[in-house]
Amino acid sequence: MTFYTYDYLKSSQSNWQYARVIALSVLAVIFILFLIHYLRNRLDIKYKDLSIIVATLLLLVLAVQYNDFSAIQSSSKQTGQITQTVRQVAKRLELPPEKVSVNSTTQNANLMVKAPNGFYRVDYNADGTAFVLEKVELDSSSRIKVEEAR
Repeated sequence: MTFYTYDYLKSSQSNWQYARVIALSVLAVIFILFLIHYLRNRLDIKYKDLSIIVATLLLLVLAVQYNDFSAIQSSSKQTGQITQTVRQVAKRLELPPEKVSVNSTTQNANLMVKAPNGFYRVDYNADGTAFVLEKVELDSSSRIKVEEAR
């Protein structure tokens, strides 16, 4: 079972989105440069072709970004919810949030918490607005792995 630390959850919220923004910016700059070069030298058709190719790639990346926009928003919201849950659990256990780990990056019905004093199951009420911590014992065959922020 893999557990994720509070720092890991906070750092993983938006790191990978920067790569997409950088790729989009680089493609836009390359497209503008090829387009300017083509407009200066209209007889050199290779820059027109390169501009069309880069523009097509740019549109493709924009389409993928737009398609993933709702998924990114949902993921970001869920990660924000789980970090809030970690803070609440840490407060109930009278620990700093950095000492608490959870077994999921999204809020779900089978959430387990690893704290220095043991393992807990988070049991939510019907509408998911409140929860109860229940101490559990894991059997010795359970493999525990903790993912920490790098």
